[in-house]
Amino acid sequence: MQAISKKSSIWGAVALAAFGVASLPATAQAAAQAGPLVGLAGKCLDVRGGVRDNGTPVQLYGCNGTESQQWMYVEQPGEIGATMTAFGKCLDVASSGTADGTPVQLWDCNGTGAQKWVRYQGDVLVNPQSNKCLDVRGGNTNDGTPVQLYSCNYTASQVWKFSDGGQNPNPNPDTKSLQRQVFDLVNDYRAQHGKARLQYDPVVERAAQDEADEQARRQQQGHYIGTMDSLRKYGYPRPFSETAENAAGARGFWKDAPSVVDAWIKEPLHEQNILGDQHKYTGVGVTIDANGNYWWAQDFVG
Repeated sequence: MQAISKKSSIWGAVALAAFGVASLPATAQAAAQAGPLVGLAGKCLDVRGGVRDNGTPVQLYGCNGTESQQWMYVEQPGEIGATMTAFGKCLDVASSGTADGTPVQLWDCNGTGAQKWVRYQGDVLVNPQSNKCLDVRGGNTNDGTPVQLYSCNYTASQVWKFSDGGQNPNPNPDTKSLQRQVFDLVNDYRAQHGKARLQYDPVVERAAQDEADEQARRQQQGHYIGTMDSLRKYGYPRPFSETAENAAGARGFWKDAPSVVDAWIKEPLHEQNILGDQHKYTGVGVTIDANGNYWWAQDFVG
C-alpha cells in the first residue's frame, strides 16, 4: 500500500509491507443509500407501528420488508453528517438531547444537529452533535426494543448495515459500487474529523483508474502514472496546485472497500491525504484482475 502527494514539482512516496461513478458531475451529488438497516440479532431499524406522526419511537424489530423499515441515508456536499429518513421524515434525537439514553424518534426534517448522522468505521451511526451512537437499549434483542443515543462502544448493539431486505449485503459488488463505497467511507471519515466532504470528479476518477490499471498490469502496487499529467491529458477543467494519491494492491489482500480504506486510515501518510484541508476533489479507480486480485487508487486534487 502506498501514498503519494505532490505540490509543485515535489513528490514523496512511502511503501508499506492502502457510488461515486464516472457519470457524477464535477460539482458532485449527494451521496445516498437506501433500504433496510439491519442491526442486533439480524433485526431491522423500524418505525413503531408504521405511524408517521412526529415523536413516533424508532425500535428494533424483525425484518419484514415493510415501508416502516425502509431508510434513506442522504449526504449533501459541504455538510457534516447526513439525514436518515423514513416516510419522508427524519431519524431524530428527542429534544436535541446529548445524554446517554436519550430516545430516538421520527420527526419532521428540520436540518438541526439532532437529525445528523455519520456512518463511521465499524458500521456505527454517530450523531456528531453529541458524538454518541445509535444504540439498541440494553442490548435487548426482543421485537419492540427502542433505540437510543449512547456513548459509542462498538458492540453489536451499535452496528447497523444496509442490506437487501436483511439478507446478504451485496457480497460481489462491481467496480462502480466499490468506487462509490470508497468515496462514501472516506467522506464519512472526514466528517468525523470536522472536514468538509470531498466532491467526486470524473476526470480525477480517470486518472485514478489509470493508476489502478497499471498496478494490475505490473502486479505490483505503486505510483506509476503522474496524476498531474493525467489530469492535463484528460482535460481537467480547474486550476490546481497539489495532488495526492493513495494506492493499494497485493495478491489476496484488500478485497473490499472497508478493508482498503481502513488500511489507509491506519497509516499516517495515507490518512494525511484523506484528511487534507487542501483537497476538494477526488476520484477512485478499482481494477479486479483475472486472478481475483484487487488494485486500488484514490486521487485527491487541491
